[in-house]
Amino acid sequence: MTRVSLVLAALLFAALGVVVSPAPAYACSCKGLSTSRAVRNADAVFRGRVTAKESAGKRDEQRIDLRFEVDAVYKGTVYLDQVVASPKDSAGCGLNPGTGTTWIIFAVEGVEGAGDDAVSRLVTTLCSGNLPTASAPAVLGEPRRPLDGASDRDEKSTQMDRRLTHGLAIGGIGLLFVGAVSVMAFAVLWRPGRRS
Repeated sequence: MTRVSLVLAALLFAALGVVVSPAPAYACSCKGLSTSRAVRNADAVFRGRVTAKESAGKRDEQRIDLRFEVDAVYKGTVYLDQVVASPKDSAGCGLNPGTGTTWIIFAVEGVEGAGDDAVSRLVTTLCSGNLPTASAPAVLGEPRRPLDGASDRDEKSTQMDRRLTHGLAIGGIGLLFVGAVSVMAFAVLWRPGRRS
């Protein structure tokens, strides 16, 4: 009897193990990164205040677009109104600072999104060496002014062009449909030689 009980207990535990098997947890893991190394790795380094955050992308391409009001640039091409993308999930080590906070940001140039939504923009993560402070380390050197304007002005213009083109295409198809229906109605109602 004890062997049968042991076998049944083993089968019960195996079945429970399959039913309550936890899903794998993925967590962000970063090595320590010195500020001088973060500067070398980055394409752009700047100080800015977070003015807005917006979720973007779909499924595996989800990201947070962080908008900064930049007051100092230490490296690279950075605009006064700068958008920086960061992965949305914690496994991708996404940076998710609070609106109104000031950061020293280390970012690389990258492509975010896919297909028609793909845009070239600065990208950063928790592992990039970003600093939640307004005080810039001396290793960054003397700052310069950011470029006037917004980093995503071309992107906004492209999106507006796409919307306009889409609207015109739908409007054109609608006009063609109305025209075709009008011609068919006219042909049915008017026949040469028909007496009224």
